[in-house]
Order: sequence, then structure tokens, then C-alpha cells
Amino acid sequence: VCQVSRGASYALARFTTQGKQILEFLRCSYKTDLPFSSLGAVRITPSFDFTQNVPNLLVEGLTGSGRTKAVLNLQISDPTLTVVHALDERNTIAPEISLHTAKILYQWNIALDSGSIKTKVDPTSAIHVTWTDRSMNGKWVTDFRLPLSGTTVSALAADVRVRRQFAF
Repeated sequence: VCQVSRGASYALARFTTQGKQILEFLRCSYKTDLPFSSLGAVRITPSFDFTQNVPNLLVEGLTGSGRTKAVLNLQISDPTLTVVHALDERNTIAPEISLHTAKILYQWNIALDSGSIKTKVDPTSAIHVTWTDRSMNGKWVTDFRLPLSGTTVSALAADVRVRRQFAF
């Protein structure tokens, strides 16, 4: 991996010694600040995966206050448009729409004093909540998934998982 950066802009290349191709992946990013309150910065990040022959382009616009960001992800398989907005210091919402299928996902993240709660809602399939609680020697992570589709009781049953991650 080779990375060159200058300020918020960078170029990253991943090389391989196997096969005919030397270059596996290439990504560059350029950010420029703008003097407007409605649009304070723009970042453009093109990338190319040479192993799978897949291009990608990410265009981000950030407001002058830094509370709202629009992200246009032009990946070939499923391009999306996401608007990330910080409601306050702890709460962030991020609706995302697929430009290919028009499917909308909703995200709501809450920063807690000792962790976070991340909620993702797909109205066509499920609600997924991840609660992370930091402790002295690691963290507890609780994942909760509630299906929103199905006609039987077992199909609508919630899936709850609790795990402990230790820090050594």
C-alpha cells in the first residue's frame, strides 16, 4: 500500500506481486473549501478496483456549519444518495435512497456518554439496532433485529444477540 497526502486530499494505491496485474486498487480524493454557508466544502473521491474491474465515484457536499452533508455514491451496482444531518451533538439522522431501486433506508445514530446506539430501518424488511456500551476492559455490544415482513410468528420473531469484546 502506498499513500500520499496533502492536507485533506490524498492518493492511495494497493499493489500486488501475484498475477499479471501490479496495481489492485487506486483511490484519490480532493477536497476544496468554499466560502459559502450553504456549501462550505466539496470532496470528490474517484476509485477503481482493478481486480474486479469496478469504478466508483463519491461526491460529497458539506454545509458551512458542518452539520449537514450530502453524499452521492455512484457505485455501479447500486448508486445511492445520502443526506447526513446532525440534529444536535448526540443525534444524527441519515436517510439513504437507492438511485437504482428507489429503496429508502433510514439511519439514526445516538452518541451516549459510554457508547452509542445505531438504528437502521429498512421499511421493506427489518429494523436493526446496535447498542455499544463501553466498559473498563472492553465493551458490550447488543444487536437487535426485528423483521417487518412475514406472515408467521416465527418469521416475525426478533433476533437479539449480546456479545462482549475485550481489550487487551
